[in-house]
Amino acid sequence: MKQTILSILLLSITQVTLSQTSDFVVLKKRNNRTLKTYYPGAFISAVTYNGFSINGFIKEIRHDSVYILQQERKLVSTDFGSTLDTVSYTFGIDYREIKSFHYTSQYTWGRKRGFAAITLPRLMKMGGIGFIVLELVNSAYRKESLSENNKAVPLAIAAGVAATGFAISYFQNKTDKAGGKYKVVYVKNSK
Repeated sequence: MKQTILSILLLSITQVTLSQTSDFVVLKKRNNRTLKTYYPGAFISAVTYNGFSINGFIKEIRHDSVYILQQERKLVSTDFGSTLDTVSYTFGIDYREIKSFHYTSQYTWGRKRGFAAITLPRLMKMGGIGFIVLELVNSAYRKESLSENNKAVPLAIAAGVAATGFAISYFQNKTDKAGGKYKVVYVKNSK
């Protein structure tokens, strides 16, 4: 009798532990290698096609929609000044509306981190364009020709630096988009 009750109890426990409670979303490479799996309770950091940043925990995935609990800390005014308060809200979004998922360690709360990923392309763009504008303004002020004193070479180098900065930014953004570097697969729970 004890063995029968014990086997029924173990069988019911394995049924509960092996059952799946919700649908989930999987990011896969083009060769079907899984990059990241999103399920209820997992943290998601992404950007939608509208430019809305998503940083929160998944509450539920159901009917092609991902329900996310997002929290935000804000300064709230009171009668005696201001205080720091946490605002939390839950919203649902179709998983196909997400443009790019931030799933690697190079992202910190939805933003890229590191000198080469953020600062270098910006410096290249600003430096190249700034040099070109400054050189053109100075040449116009001094009433000099762009062909004298071999000014075309530094202008071409500055244009190349700015173009390289734009190219780095373009290719970084292109690889993060769904459909570029990875595909998004919605796995429906069959109950």
